[in-house]
Amino acid sequence: MTARVMIVENHPVLRGVIRIACDESPLLEVVGEVAEGQDALIAFPEIEPDIVVIDLDLPDMAWETVVRDLRRRRPAPRFLAVAAKTDDETVFSTFRASVDGVVEKTGGVATIVDAVERIARGSRVFTDEHQHSAVRQLGRMARTARDSTRVAQMLTVREVEVLQLLSEGLTLHQVARRLRISPRTVETHVRKTYRKLGVHNRVQALRRAASLGVVKIG
Repeated sequence: MTARVMIVENHPVLRGVIRIACDESPLLEVVGEVAEGQDALIAFPEIEPDIVVIDLDLPDMAWETVVRDLRRRRPAPRFLAVAAKTDDETVFSTFRASVDGVVEKTGGVATIVDAVERIARGSRVFTDEHQHSAVRQLGRMARTARDSTRVAQMLTVREVEVLQLLSEGLTLHQVARRLRISPRTVETHVRKTYRKLGVHNRVQALRRAASLGVVKIG
């Protein structure tokens, strides 16, 4: 039996080439092709694909949202993620979304079709390097979480308040007026915060604090 394939790819040329290549495979049958995630959600009930080939750079919505929504449908499809690049963060996101494989667009159409065929046979398409990438990213996230906890414990409530107001674009004098304290006291808080964060200026402090989740920018 052939596996029914839906292609979710924004680039029309690549989408067409993948369709042609899949149609030439005796294991695959392309039953639908769309350019956006919302179109995939609409088309799914009508065509009920077995496998969804999904671009990780959709123009209208996050690809993880599409995967999560389609996985709730019955029968639930399997997924091949197609990425512009397979860096650590991208690969980890595919593991986190529990897709069945990931390939790079630069790998060529034959690589993509081979991956779809392997998924159709019940395999998962992740290389050893993909596994290592996911572990590296997980390690970074764990270190960031530890750093965030450590920094959060070091900063006082007032220092976090000052950082948050600075992230909103307020000057030191505006922060002082908002908190009803003197500008000199604000400067003292800022100086102590720089030391605790290991930075030397406001931009570095806000970048560091935002990366640790201590403040929200924007």
